[in-house]
Amino acid sequence: MTFAGVLLCVALPDTTLEEQSSLRDKTVKLGAVARSCSIFGVDLIQIFRDIRGAGEASLIKKVLQYLETPQYLRKKIFKLDESLKFAGLLPPLRIPSHKSRVLVERLRVGEFREGLVLGGNEVDVGLDETLRLRGGGSTGGRVTVRITSVAPLEGVLVRRDEVGEYWGYGVEVKSVNDILSDTRFKVKVATSRRGDRLEDCIGTLGKSIIDNKSVKLLFGSPSRGLFEIVGNDLGKRVDFVVNLFLQQHVATVRTEESIASALSLLNTILASGRTKV
Repeated sequence: MTFAGVLLCVALPDTTLEEQSSLRDKTVKLGAVARSCSIFGVDLIQIFRDIRGAGEASLIKKVLQYLETPQYLRKKIFKLDESLKFAGLLPPLRIPSHKSRVLVERLRVGEFREGLVLGGNEVDVGLDETLRLRGGGSTGGRVTVRITSVAPLEGVLVRRDEVGEYWGYGVEVKSVNDILSDTRFKVKVATSRRGDRLEDCIGTLGKSIIDNKSVKLLFGSPSRGLFEIVGNDLGKRVDFVVNLFLQQHVATVRTEESIASALSLLNTILASGRTKV
């Protein structure tokens, strides 16, 4: 969540990687996307289908989820997979949830950690012994826990929004229609060269986002913009269509560049809006 308390989502097509021919280059590009999203506190990354593309949603989702997972859990959650062949090239996110393995003696009661349910109420939270969940077990998978006791090592399940600081992003694969009708994010902003100039709508845009405490930024693919992917009624299905690059001096803006620029601009808009309030 951004510093202004705004729930933030980024939506991109499964053709985001169409300009990269090798798995190595695709992996590096996704690393840049993940870094930008983490820097600005994106809560959710959604991937939608572009019917004219080859469809690489599964690759995009896996690499992004791998990067968001704490290092001490990656080998247990992600088995050997060709799609992660170049995972060693991915940059570390260094977000608060990516804690290092430590001895139990160095742990503090009240600390939050990510864990993997091993069975019943036993959880691997990156320590030299497993944690016991108080109040019952879990159905399995990755969980967030709060340490309630060090000796014995115990904790309770918590939601991410209970942690109190940015804890990472989730990843979803949805149809474009589902993404456009998603009610979790009240303000939807499409980026397009055919959109309104940012300077013409920045005041209304900022107020709308701050008032609604949520926003979804939608991006097109390298070869097709959102009007081509969604249709000419795009403007009726989102709240704003914005042109972020009025002074664009290159033929195309890469997706990872567009995401980084949009999030930076949004950060500035929210900072300015909060100051005025």
